[in-house]
Amino acid sequence: MSDFKTIFGFIKKDKKDFLIAVVCVVTETIFELFIPFVMAKMIDEGVKGKNLDLIYLYGGIITICAVMSLINGLLFSKFAALASARLGKLVREAQFKKIQEYSFANLDAFQPSSLLTRVINDSMAIQNVSTSLFRPLFRAPIMLILGIILPLWINWELALIFVFLSPVLALFVYLILKAVAPKYIVMQKQLDSLNGKIQETLIAIRTVKSFVRKPYECEKFSALDKEYNQTTKDVFKINNLNIPAFQFIMYAATVLFMWFGGNMIVSDVVLPGALTGILSYVMQTFNSLMMLSNAFNLLSKSLASVYRINEVLKAKPDIFSGESEKQVTDGEISFKNVSFRYFKEAKEKVLDGIDLEVAAGTTLGILGPTGSGKSTLVQLIPRLYEVSEGAVLIDGEDVRSYSLENLRSGVGMVLQKNNLFSGSIKDNLLWANPNATQAELQEVLALSASDEFVSRLPLGIDTQVGEGGSQISGGQRQRLCLARALLKKPKILILDDTTSAVDAATEKRIRTSLASLKGMTKIIISQRLLSVMEADKILILKEGKIVEIGNHESLLKDNPLYQDLYNAQLKGVLENG
Repeated sequence: MSDFKTIFGFIKKDKKDFLIAVVCVVTETIFELFIPFVMAKMIDEGVKGKNLDLIYLYGGIITICAVMSLINGLLFSKFAALASARLGKLVREAQFKKIQEYSFANLDAFQPSSLLTRVINDSMAIQNVSTSLFRPLFRAPIMLILGIILPLWINWELALIFVFLSPVLALFVYLILKAVAPKYIVMQKQLDSLNGKIQETLIAIRTVKSFVRKPYECEKFSALDKEYNQTTKDVFKINNLNIPAFQFIMYAATVLFMWFGGNMIVSDVVLPGALTGILSYVMQTFNSLMMLSNAFNLLSKSLASVYRINEVLKAKPDIFSGESEKQVTDGEISFKNVSFRYFKEAKEKVLDGIDLEVAAGTTLGILGPTGSGKSTLVQLIPRLYEVSEGAVLIDGEDVRSYSLENLRSGVGMVLQKNNLFSGSIKDNLLWANPNATQAELQEVLALSASDEFVSRLPLGIDTQVGEGGSQISGGQRQRLCLARALLKKPKILILDDTTSAVDAATEKRIRTSLASLKGMTKIIISQRLLSVMEADKILILKEGKIVEIGNHESLLKDNPLYQDLYNAQLKGVLENG
């Protein structure tokens, strides 16, 4: 139940509708429970005594109780729905906000499909359960307590039948819930796998089609779906025992009441109205307990969702904002014996013993084979990941001392995966600076060589790019992401293979534009030697370690790896051109 404390915390944040709903359902239940008691009086005193005045009196009281119960029931439905909708909203917002605080390391611990399921499906499950749980959770206890007290008041001998049957029913419900609760957790994990497969296939649908892998993907999905379907069947088989159990005990109680009650009526021990009233209480109480059983069944199902939501909300970000209000002013970068592991328990280091100095306003090129740690190295600068050992300094200050907002405001970064958001080109650019002028927008479009294709679009800068930039090409996405980074006017600009999808002429234009930017420290990662050969320093990484640092001339003279790259990529081109 400790996992539910988080959910109760959300209810406390906005409890007005919740409290009104509770008052309404309690009032509704009390009025409803009063009806059989009055009905017994009407039969025994009014009908049997042929007293019309008492019949009218008790009939009027029953009518008033019924109307009041109906009104409170309608009010309950309204406020319970409002409270549940508010709860779902708060849970979704809390998860989304928490995810925004995650570092890359935190995000690595969750699959994207799992986070999607938790934010949407699990939050909706909590919302639906709260709607279904409100009425029986507060109604059933009152029904059970008064449903036993009032029959005992009417006739304690008959009421004992109900008292003895209730524990039998409770035991049966407990056994069902105990068997089904663990299976709901399995169902949610299998649903994660299904969502992950769907997401993966949709993202890579062009690859699937080009490799004619439809049968293979369909087979994998069918296997996952079969597992989920089987678990669902097992859950429903157990759940379906609920109703037969309730019906058996309810009908058994009815038979016993009629048998013993009929004999008592014949013996003048019990009046007919008393038997009718007690039977009404039995039916009301059993129906209420059946609703409570279904509610607890839903509660068991929601346990998996509550647990998974708590995992998101309780995950501790491993990167916290520093207290210093210092701004990035010059862009000088220092790595002091930096090592990095993606996980604390990992044996191998992704980066090992990195010592590096990058002077303010200079350009650093980074080369190295795939998996050498190039992207990881630059992601330590804006603290997308935290160093495992050593320190990264900017302008002589440890990056951990900067506030995250100030640090990342001073660093412009274009990652390997170029992400644009649904909306127009202008909307995406303004992410970097919402107050940018039209002249500034045009300037960064020109610097990134985006102006040549934007000018040809019918709506120009107001053209919609689609979700993820799906309406434009890969090279165009790269250039727009570069333009967005430039609009920040950062003191440090990091480009991670940013021009891999553009042609040679466009790349040359971009290099020229970047070279013209003064007072900005630039770090360029590329597989193309041409992209970095004009840098002030070129760093060569291999297996997480620095192999060599120098400029183009010194590396071409002394470094075999650089010589091999030069001969493979540029020697013939430069000699012929």
